[in-house]
Amino acid sequence: MIYRRLYYHLKPILPAPLRIGLRRILAKRKRSRSHQVWPINPAAAQAPVGWQGWPDGKRFGLVLTHDVEGQRGLNSCANLLELEKSLGFRSSFNFIPEGVYRTPPELRRLIESNGFEVGVHDLHHDGKLFGSRERFTSHAREINRYLAEWNAVGFRAGFMLHNLEWLHELNIAYDSSTFDTDPFEPQPDGVHTIFPFWVAGKKGKGYVELPYTLPQDSTLFVVFEEKTIDIWKQKLDWIVEHGGMALLNMHPDHLAASSSKGRSHQTSCRSMYPEFLEYVRSKYAGAFWNALPREIAQFVKGPSNRVPMGPSVSRKKKERLWIDLDNTPHVPFFEPIIHELNERGYELLVTARDAFQVCELAEHKRLPYIRIGRHYGKNPFMKIAGLVCRAAELIPHALKAKPLLAVSHGSRSQIMAGTLLGIPTVLLADYEHARHLPFMRPGWEIVPEAIPDEGLYCPKERIRKYPGIKEDVYVGQFRPDARIGAELGLKQEATIVTVRPPATEAHYHNPQSEVLFFHFMERACAAPGLQLVLLPRNQRQADTLRRRAPHWFSEGRTIIPSHAVDGLNLLWHSDLVVSGGGTMNREAAALGVPVYSIFRGRIGAVDRFLADRGGLVLIKSVEDVDGKIHFSRRKRKSLAEGNTSRALSVIVEHLETILQTNRSNA
Repeated sequence: MIYRRLYYHLKPILPAPLRIGLRRILAKRKRSRSHQVWPINPAAAQAPVGWQGWPDGKRFGLVLTHDVEGQRGLNSCANLLELEKSLGFRSSFNFIPEGVYRTPPELRRLIESNGFEVGVHDLHHDGKLFGSRERFTSHAREINRYLAEWNAVGFRAGFMLHNLEWLHELNIAYDSSTFDTDPFEPQPDGVHTIFPFWVAGKKGKGYVELPYTLPQDSTLFVVFEEKTIDIWKQKLDWIVEHGGMALLNMHPDHLAASSSKGRSHQTSCRSMYPEFLEYVRSKYAGAFWNALPREIAQFVKGPSNRVPMGPSVSRKKKERLWIDLDNTPHVPFFEPIIHELNERGYELLVTARDAFQVCELAEHKRLPYIRIGRHYGKNPFMKIAGLVCRAAELIPHALKAKPLLAVSHGSRSQIMAGTLLGIPTVLLADYEHARHLPFMRPGWEIVPEAIPDEGLYCPKERIRKYPGIKEDVYVGQFRPDARIGAELGLKQEATIVTVRPPATEAHYHNPQSEVLFFHFMERACAAPGLQLVLLPRNQRQADTLRRRAPHWFSEGRTIIPSHAVDGLNLLWHSDLVVSGGGTMNREAAALGVPVYSIFRGRIGAVDRFLADRGGLVLIKSVEDVDGKIHFSRRKRKSLAEGNTSRALSVIVEHLETILQTNRSNA
């Protein structure tokens, strides 16, 4: 915020080439980190609750708008209008009331008489409109005067700055100062939807928000210097596929002819925009509703079409979510989700079960949490008793925090506590064969796309899906640390094998997994040049294995770490992985480490997905142990820097959408 204000104070004295050069440097750096959410953010495809579709069964809505920023753009408006009119399109022209030019009444009348629209674009277009509430209120009176004088009902702030709550002071039918996704704007918090939505005010009043959903011409052709309209076509085709609104903001200033140096982007824009219109007209003839913004607003305001505020717009107060860490894999999985939710302004209650090194790993990751409950062992009656006891222990903390949503990756205790307290529950899951008692079933489910709806607990309308696997959420941010070898006493010349025993205390355990595990361990311990890192589920399992097979541990052949280790780092420094559990298998697959699953319970859809693509080898017999598992050193490939997970962004957007749906239904 401080840097943004400073920039707009200095902007008038900065030469245009310098401003554009700085924008290009910063935007190109950010582009490499934003490829998972720009130009397409998959989470924005979710239609709002109550959306009825476009008039007359049209596949998508098309809205063309033009922000006129200078005299050059003003002089181009009439020609631009004629171009669009000749191709059968209509659009809206947004003028700055008190900027560097004055809008002739004759031009406004020309636009309106041809069936086009006039809108108000900021007041001074200096980036200071939202500097303070007092300043905005003062400017709002002037903006309302121009709205009335120009017979306009629409507004767009300069530089796409926005505060949807303050905009209720304007006498508007719609605003268009937001976007579905655009990380390159000064205020980059998109509304994450390709649909128009209603922003409710007091006493039933409000306005419609029309986010732009196609990248601006300035971003494509000025900042990134694109030479084709491929990004426009790609985004448009995706919007059509999901039945959304394609809203484009094209600046007439960039269409104007110029002989000045450094204006090559204007030549690009002059040719690209007509090409885009021809693409729309030829490919989607009869399939779109080319509406003026005021017509979209009127349509959305109708009683049967009014849809609620989008999931990621400003909230009047911080909302709190409750995340429960019930098992070891939940810590690395939720770590980036917690950080992302914090970045978006949510408060979090994080609880953790004192079992399987969950708390130790959370401390290692520096996640703030409240330690609640413990593990009650293998006995099924004790497991149920422990589940109920932990739910009872969670309830006072939930009552105090008053979260709006309870989120976990399979915490039955949290689901039970949330159900009893009336807190909506979300189950993230990647194994469809886990069992839940009738009174411990979630209100929502978020699962990988590989898992079919059949077999899940929730009805289809309460199931959300994300691309890839859950390990993609955090594996992309992993960076190797070579110190782990010395930390664990690994031999540099050895072939390192990481082994995870079967979960013998889990309800899905099949004793055949133990047969495969012991057969593998005997074979591996007899093979020359190997060093094994064994990761028992808990101390009880570690003690049992030491007593049963002491020869495995002689001469440092097999190591059990004395403390919690970074699992991804260990896997990366391993040559192969053999595991009886799902998460470690999938982490290894995501890292490209050869991995063999000795799990003999019901194979889930995600594991089949990985096996079909060669990322995971399923071991089904002792013959497979001998014939399919190969001991060899692997060649490690480099990891891409700063890979932002598409799965992460989609999951967080689903959580926000679920929050919004719950608010609407309350």
